[in-house]
Amino acid sequence: MDLSATLAQLPAANAADPARYALGGVAPAAARRPAGADEAAAIVRACSEHGLGLVPWGGGVTLAHERAPGRYDLALDLSALDRVTIFEPDDFTVTAECGVTLDALRAALAAHGQELPLEGAAPARATLGGVLAANASGPRRLRFGSPRDRVLGARFVTGDGVLARTGGRVVKNVAGHAVHRLLVGSRGGLGVLLEASLKLLPAPPARACLVHGLDAMALADAARWRGFARREPTALTVLAGTGAAAAPFATGASFTVVTGWEGDPAWVDACVEWTIARLGRPASLHRDRDAEPIVQALADAAEAPATRLTLASAHNSPTAIAALPAATALVFHAPAGRLEITPRPGGEAALLEALMSRGFEPIDVRGLALELPAPSTRVRALRAQLAAALDPRGVMAFGPHWKNRR
Repeated sequence: MDLSATLAQLPAANAADPARYALGGVAPAAARRPAGADEAAAIVRACSEHGLGLVPWGGGVTLAHERAPGRYDLALDLSALDRVTIFEPDDFTVTAECGVTLDALRAALAAHGQELPLEGAAPARATLGGVLAANASGPRRLRFGSPRDRVLGARFVTGDGVLARTGGRVVKNVAGHAVHRLLVGSRGGLGVLLEASLKLLPAPPARACLVHGLDAMALADAARWRGFARREPTALTVLAGTGAAAAPFATGASFTVVTGWEGDPAWVDACVEWTIARLGRPASLHRDRDAEPIVQALADAAEAPATRLTLASAHNSPTAIAALPAATALVFHAPAGRLEITPRPGGEAALLEALMSRGFEPIDVRGLALELPAPSTRVRALRAQLAAALDPRGVMAFGPHWKNRR
């Protein structure tokens, strides 16, 4: 049976224009936008029965930079699954369908003085499912955890079209295996996330972000950064060459450093003064509501480059990147030791070697002709086991077999 005949047997409800879901210039043969969980499961089940490869879609924020997988037959658009289904303000938990945008979810929580510290780029488009699938995080990762740390449970579709639940909806839950944590960060490679339950935080009574412009000598001065880790800033991020994405806090200096503080107003005020004593007068100071766009702009700047290396390190001071070879752009969330860096053309291999010699471990590559060190044999075996259990027919096009995953 040819592909067109096979696609004709898929559930036809809510067909969408495949051209909207192109990856690396390659559009799928078909696209579907299910209205609910049962429709989504039926589509995945049909793909499994007919040997089709699918890619789950949310807002396409991260997917926009991916190249097409080798087998890309169907795009599964989950944006219609966008309800907040259960919100328990007294328990600080929320359950929402994974097509809800970050902006919509934030607005629903803010009305009750609560927040979910997920830091995906482009929140007007980014969906809850997309942020979970990418395990996306920003400058507050160390303080509040990654999405994997906040998820309590999930509803999802396995690769053979079975609707399943994992975890629960409350914080004190020990039922079953934590499959939901495996799905977070899997990039839609193990199953299709439909709904997730997450733990919330009260919105902080005060926020502040300071923006400083520094040169390489100031960045390398270890004395400036002593004491920051003890005070647990919500942000200590270094940026360079990030172009239009960094416009909200451009300083004109070689490096821009953004420090963020949250908590009791008196504590925040004390931290602002303490920071000024170490780094000098800031180019700008943003408080409370005015600080929120600055934190968001840091997430946007990290996601913006079409080509980049993502690395992790135990180094948690800005000094770790002061003497790196030249790059066209970088965003370094120092407390979490997470670096997003774009090499200069032709300098990719040399930059990767220099970073690894300085204790940075590569975890992803986007749009660059670089081979990352292969994961260990045990890791590869574990991934194969998970794929065999959750996606036995290899329906998920971005499964563990795709690309040189770390």
